[in-house]
Amino acid sequence: MSQRISLVGWPSMTEPLAVAFANTRSSAGRDRIATVDRLRAWARPWPALAACVPRMPAGELPDVLALRDATQTVLHRIAAGESPPAAELEFATWPGLARAEFRVRPAAGGVAVDDAGPEAVRQLLSRAVVDFLLGQQLTDLRRCEGGGCHKVFVSARADRRWCDSRVCGNRARVAAHARRSR
Repeated sequence: MSQRISLVGWPSMTEPLAVAFANTRSSAGRDRIATVDRLRAWARPWPALAACVPRMPAGELPDVLALRDATQTVLHRIAAGESPPAAELEFATWPGLARAEFRVRPAAGGVAVDDAGPEAVRQLLSRAVVDFLLGQQLTDLRRCEGGGCHKVFVSARADRRWCDSRVCGNRARVAAHARRSR
């Protein structure tokens, strides 16, 4: 069974998939992929991932969430200049990570994904994380300094402090102003 994916109208990606995946839990009470439906909605901008999510059994969701939590821990540690815990890197050695559990082939107006197995979602996300960890952008990884924010971001500017200056930055500025006004 195949699904055609159009690359026309592909949204501009402002952050790598691994970072976006880690940021699906942006605070203690906010989880953007807590259900399979929410995972499907979040995956839409990434065609291969979006093609595999509908075929993912609901029983795979806890494994995807565990992978996200491990990814977030690893990226937070690296952004802090620390070594990540070895246990959190186990996904990088999963059997089958090197061998695709699906096929991507050219199709009219885009690509098609064939033969996506139940682990295809975890495999795609794991590959994205491994690629990011071994890539050049890792040196520009930062953790948001916003209170309660769990996001990481890539920025070549060493003075950037927040994932989004309109949200976390504004909250920090308002809190600083309130402290000064007291």
